[in-house]
Amino acid sequence: MQKESKLGHNNPPKTVDDMVNDQGRINLSNSILKKLERKVDDEGNYVETVFSDTEILGLKAKVNKGGSVTLFYQYYDKTKKRENPRAINKNGKKTREFGGTVKQVIGRFPEWKIEAARSLADKMKQGIKLGIDPRTTAEANKGIPTLADVITLWKKDVLEVSNAFRESTKEDFEARFRLWIYLKPQQLKLQNYVLSHRSALNIKAKQVHLITHDDMVKYHKIITNNKAPYQANRIIADLKLIIKWAMKKKKWKITENFAALSYKTELNPEASRIDLHSPYTASEFKMIRKEILKQAIFRVIKKGKQRKAYARNFPALMGILAAGFCGRRYRDEVLSRPWSKIDTNKIILEKSKNSRVPTSYKKTRYLSWVFKQLKEFGRMKFKETGLVRYHPIKGYAFPSMRNSKHPFVYDIKKTWIDVLKKAGLGHKLLPVYMLRHSWATTGMRVTNNNTKAIKDAGGWKTYRMVEKYAKQSDLLSSETSEKIANSMATGK
Repeated sequence: MQKESKLGHNNPPKTVDDMVNDQGRINLSNSILKKLERKVDDEGNYVETVFSDTEILGLKAKVNKGGSVTLFYQYYDKTKKRENPRAINKNGKKTREFGGTVKQVIGRFPEWKIEAARSLADKMKQGIKLGIDPRTTAEANKGIPTLADVITLWKKDVLEVSNAFRESTKEDFEARFRLWIYLKPQQLKLQNYVLSHRSALNIKAKQVHLITHDDMVKYHKIITNNKAPYQANRIIADLKLIIKWAMKKKKWKITENFAALSYKTELNPEASRIDLHSPYTASEFKMIRKEILKQAIFRVIKKGKQRKAYARNFPALMGILAAGFCGRRYRDEVLSRPWSKIDTNKIILEKSKNSRVPTSYKKTRYLSWVFKQLKEFGRMKFKETGLVRYHPIKGYAFPSMRNSKHPFVYDIKKTWIDVLKKAGLGHKLLPVYMLRHSWATTGMRVTNNNTKAIKDAGGWKTYRMVEKYAKQSDLLSSETSEKIANSMATGK
């Protein structure tokens, strides 16, 4: 009789094919489960084939008659009644005894991945210790989606329909998901890295309520070790946003936001834009303001009657001034304002990055001057073209000068670069967004580091970012003090 070969700890397989040709205890993986095939004897009869997992004791994979693979958890139940064929009572009947092996089906592969099966089997095991029937545990876990399913639902219900996300932001989300969630990198070097750390990176297959904070810490560390500390922080921030949304689904049983890693101890310290680039100073913004007024100056043209002529990019020029004067997010909170949301004293913001309720921003005399010029511009253009977007009441404060999907000025990058070069700041070509940083650092200086006032006026959600402006303000103050002391000492 041929001795049956069993695989286990003492005789591990060298290849996947070795594992397929035998049965025993092995470290199951999704790639192995794909290759499992039904066995038959010499007469062609089906032979039951069961493989036991080395990671979770009791988790098994069975190859069915039709070739499908079923994952189940096998455990010993002390309360199970069974007949003992060897024991017969006085009446000649078989006696019943307690205790026996019970199988709890988890599901079929590939609907159930091995990671999710291990998580559920481990939960059943822990439940048995607490006196909970594994069938109850399995039933309670039915219908709870995996992380991949949750992300798909979030994209459908939030990302694809919300106006809070720009197209470029959506593309960034998809790129990060493709790389670090779906594990489909395009570069060969990165593919090898993902494969070598797949067990820790492949969190998408786990049911969302089974993922822990420790899983996220390990996941974040592996991405960081690939020389991608910024991407590691970004994907965790994405997951934190998604899980916050998912926690509202009570039936998914998510007890904590496992992606809420600590800024101080668990996330990577990031170099923000203010760390990489020094914001424009008040004197530099004065140079920018002068150049804008020079380009947008009203010229008198004699054609029968005198009238004012405006620069072709006049709304963009005024948009730069408005962004510098109010310190808000220039594209979503300033340039998109219709006249219906602007009155004599304030500007109404329907929503901002950190708030979904309408807020108001008090106009300064400088902002009032900007909107006064824009209203005159709108009246003139409305007479010329009749388009509503130029209307001083029904239109937009910063109307688009060409036909586009946005009725307001959306991209002012070209105008901004031209202004910087002509103002003598071509050596310091920073994004338009840096005007917000400049406003904040100047504000910290003139308010003696009043972080609450700057946070509220600038629309920041927390003090964490504002504190960076305080440090920058201190640096500027020390530089100014040095210049003053040097001038007093040298007389220059």
